Amino acid sequence: MSEDKTVLSVRDLKLYYRTKKGVVKALEEIAFDLKKEDVLAVVGESGCGKSTLARALVRVLPRNIHTYEGKVILNGRNVMELDEETFRREVRWKKISIVFQGAMNSFNPVFRIGYQVAEPLIIHDNVEKKEALNRARQLMELMGMPGAFAERYPFELSGGMKQRAAIAMALITNPEIVILDEPTSALDVLTQANIINLLKRIKNELRLTYVFITHDLGLASELANKVAVIYAGKMVEISAADVFYTEPKHPYSRGLIASVPTLSTDRTPEFISGSPPSLIDLPSGCRFHPRCRFAWDKCRTEEPSMFRLEENHLVRCWLYGGGK
Repeated sequence: MSEDKTVLSVRDLKLYYRTKKGVVKALEEIAFDLKKEDVLAVVGESGCGKSTLARALVRVLPRNIHTYEGKVILNGRNVMELDEETFRREVRWKKISIVFQGAMNSFNPVFRIGYQVAEPLIIHDNVEKKEALNRARQLMELMGMPGAFAERYPFELSGGMKQRAAIAMALITNPEIVILDEPTSALDVLTQANIINLLKRIKNELRLTYVFITHDLGLASELANKVAVIYAGKMVEISAADVFYTEPKHPYSRGLIASVPTLSTDRTPEFISGSPPSLIDLPSGCRFHPRCRFAWDKCRTEEPSMFRLEENHLVRCWLYGGGK
């Protein structure tokens, strides 16, 4: 069970990129709280800002940053106030780590898997190489991998085994929070199920807190107890998972749920018309209004704030606070 202690609070997180075509408003007004052992699924279409959020939380960012501000409060400490060296030494990988999208891209092809899993221990905790390798083998075995795989190179492992090794690399320093950025996107359905079961098991055994970034609502339902929906760089709905899957409120959330095929009913999957807007040239008013069948005049001219429907259910939509 989750404790009452809030381990991560994000407030007004904003991240813009500078490009030749203009400023990309990748994230704006991102806010959420996570308690110990929570799993927050962050969902939305490709390009909405999900992976940008992951990188913003661990501060793994490109050089063309235009704006990066807000609060990321980790166990009561605003880590946005830390300089890069202090953040690297005290926070990244020690308190919060990440499993990047595409396990193959997480590994150096010329180093053995065991060393790469052990490397965060050597760098962040100054553990001797031999001891770090022993702990890496033990953790790989916890991930369901033979310890002998530590001597193999990345190309010698299957996609599922590489993903398990990437998870082991994220866990080697015993972080409290793990960000999972599309951890099963390149895997077949059976391997996806095995990885999700692994993530469930190690979450319970190690009492971890997850931020699970995915475009697959089915996978999110297997793991998450909270769901946050991002559209065009802004969070448009956040609620408990059981509420989201049964009573989504934002028109975009409803469209996402309606697009998922079901086995229990004869309902035909629906689709959301149109395309996501350019993050350089955003529409006026609500960012979703050009695709929304419920849009009215206020939606086209005024951007909605987050409206609280219940204690833990917030929606960014004029239907719930606009007084139509």
